[in-house]
Amino acid sequence: MKRTIPFPNRHPAIRTLCGFTLIELLVVIAIIAILAGMLLPALSKAKQKGTMAACLANQKTMILAWTMYADDNEDRLCSSRACYDRPGNTQDNQIWVFRPRDENGRPTPLGSITDEDRFRGIQAGALYPYIGTVGAYHCPGDTRKKRRQAPRDCYRSYSISYAFGGNWDPPGYNQYMKHTEIRNPSQHFVFVEEEHIGARYGANEGGWHFLWSDQTIYDPLARYHINGSTFAFADGHGAVSYTHLTLPTI
Repeated sequence: MKRTIPFPNRHPAIRTLCGFTLIELLVVIAIIAILAGMLLPALSKAKQKGTMAACLANQKTMILAWTMYADDNEDRLCSSRACYDRPGNTQDNQIWVFRPRDENGRPTPLGSITDEDRFRGIQAGALYPYIGTVGAYHCPGDTRKKRRQAPRDCYRSYSISYAFGGNWDPPGYNQYMKHTEIRNPSQHFVFVEEEHIGARYGANEGGWHFLWSDQTIYDPLARYHINGSTFAFADGHGAVSYTHLTLPTI
């Protein structure tokens, strides 16, 4: 008896593949575009909030170092006169940060300032031993390195008010040379975010200055955080201001 061995069908039926129509694809693409439009602003805002949190952490690091310096130096505050260091000045060892310096420790000539020069100026300052990293001097929302030409492409984002530890007596200021002299420290901001548009030395110059004579801000406050700016106060806390800044009487 013969057995019939079945052979596979060499010509299987061609299956018809069903896909999306053009209209269906356009509808899907439109839905994706709408969802992306809804999510991107939220993601951008979340990123800015993260940047603000990092900046506030920098501010708290700065104010802690500022306080520790006073504790270690008989209550004396460090000088706010950044970039105005002069050779032979016996008070230069009190300056919290210096202008960019070359490998020999001299101020770098304009036109040849590098990030390494900026870092050396920061590291030579009175507060660096308490901070230990140049990254704390830079707000991640500060984009001047991308937006401005040298020497105004500054790295350091923060400045100290001229009211504290300065060797200069601007009109309208009470000069606080010691930490215990500060009245109501929770109401007096020390560190601000400054965007010095006219910087000549490759860094924010001097301290932060408010002209009491005509009620104008000489050095612009930066607005890197959803139109807000961070501050560090003499009692050690940090804060963000989104609205009109009410300056304390100092």
